[in-house]
Amino acid sequence: MTHGSSTSFMVKRTPLLSIEQLELSYYEPKKIVPVVQNVSFQLYPGETVALVGPSGCGKSITAQAIVGLLEPGFKVTNGSIIYKNENVSKFTNKQLQKLRRDEISLLIQHSLNGLNPIRTVKKQMIETLKYQKRWKKKEMEPYLHSLLQQIGFTDPDYILASYPFELSGGMRQRVLLAMMISLRPKLLIADEPTTALDVINRDKVLNLLKMVQRDYNLTVLLISHDKQSVKHTADRVVQMGLGGIVSESTATLQCF
Repeated sequence: MTHGSSTSFMVKRTPLLSIEQLELSYYEPKKIVPVVQNVSFQLYPGETVALVGPSGCGKSITAQAIVGLLEPGFKVTNGSIIYKNENVSKFTNKQLQKLRRDEISLLIQHSLNGLNPIRTVKKQMIETLKYQKRWKKKEMEPYLHSLLQQIGFTDPDYILASYPFELSGGMRQRVLLAMMISLRPKLLIADEPTTALDVINRDKVLNLLKMVQRDYNLTVLLISHDKQSVKHTADRVVQMGLGGIVSESTATLQCF
């Protein structure tokens, strides 16, 4: 392949996810209140993009909109969310469930809230695998063992037998990450994965994200209010301001 044809190929590269002029609003009685406006950015296959901005600017609600998990009262009122050339903001609930099961995983902000406190980690991880109906029962536990080892647990049996409240915040966050990876998504959205973690555990989780992104060929949208902590993990940093306007620093732009 000549240099010219290679350049031509790169220019035509298609985004995996494209957010276009997105507006999210909250419906009050007799009134629609825009919460996020004019948000536009793209993710290309295999890259990690950090979406950063101050608390309250709408980063998390944007993530929820992508996977169709907006809280009651919130709706997409303008723009589009294009995933693999389909506008997922027009999807039915059934289509969105399939999207979350087969394509996009959302790692939520508060790790304890993401796990059932009265069920063991093993039961919850096996339940997650059952969503896809691709696993035989005898295959599940060995797979979970290898997955937990891969993300740094030296004693998978102990983790699987534990209840969430018996684990530290950093350990719970890694368990949730393992659950998300177990679905083998194409896109992983990590919403403030290091909130409430100390500096050592924060760096561990960010390094882990980088590792699994590489090992599982994931595309990652990393949401954070802390630009400094994520800039070494991300290929690009997209800045979101109050009101939702998104910009990218030319220093972090990559051409495709």
